[in-house]
Amino acid sequence: MRKITIATTNDGYKLEEMGHQPWHEYDGLSIDFILDFKHIPEKEYLLKVTSLSKEFDWINVEDGNFIFDLEKIKRNFNVFSECKWMKSYITLKPNYEPALDDSKFIVSFSATKKEIEVNAPKKIFLSHKGADKPLVREYFQLLKELGFDPWLDEDAMAAGTKLNRGIYQGFKESCAAIFFVTPSFKDEDYLEDEVDYAIDEQKEKGDKFAIITLALKDQDGKTGEIPGLLRKYVYKEPSSQLEAFREIIRALPLETGNKVWKN
Repeated sequence: MRKITIATTNDGYKLEEMGHQPWHEYDGLSIDFILDFKHIPEKEYLLKVTSLSKEFDWINVEDGNFIFDLEKIKRNFNVFSECKWMKSYITLKPNYEPALDDSKFIVSFSATKKEIEVNAPKKIFLSHKGADKPLVREYFQLLKELGFDPWLDEDAMAAGTKLNRGIYQGFKESCAAIFFVTPSFKDEDYLEDEVDYAIDEQKEKGDKFAIITLALKDQDGKTGEIPGLLRKYVYKEPSSQLEAFREIIRALPLETGNKVWKN
């Protein structure tokens, strides 16, 4: 378990980091706030932690929930610099425990590597030309009905979001990118960026990120041209929407859920 400690002092706080200790069974993240409770009533521990959190851009507190930006933590602390599993965000609950020094008290937030990976966002980015949105929306609805979390620009980005930033964040939160390559699809502008982002994510996440490319025919029977950078990855030319959807499900790095009764 890799640890960050934030200890209150007379003039503010002291920040330290510690690498994974071999006696810990699991690797992961632990953030400990060490409070001098001689000067803090017990009921105010969490208020103090919330106040301290404002000092760091990698912690965000919303409605009492503590949200940790794992990528910012990775950039700010050397002990996490080689941890590929430090991705996206995670919400953690506080744990309370006395410190070895009986004048101190610890409020800690922790998660194992496995817990971080399990809780990582698993969105599915749907890359397409605007003219093909009605077609792509059908796949979007099907994926949602099956319990997946598809990412479609008009639904995923709030008004006012810069398009390139929104797209970049969408890829960071995704475990797959599906390219719907019709004759309308051109490897230029934002679509060019999406191809680059997908390749970067695949290199970084390995088998936790899939690039799924579908060469689709239009009403005249013409097939879209696969961008050069995507040709080194397996791509399919499905003869029907049903076959295309089957290829998507087979290629996703996710298992389908358990079969349970609706009621």
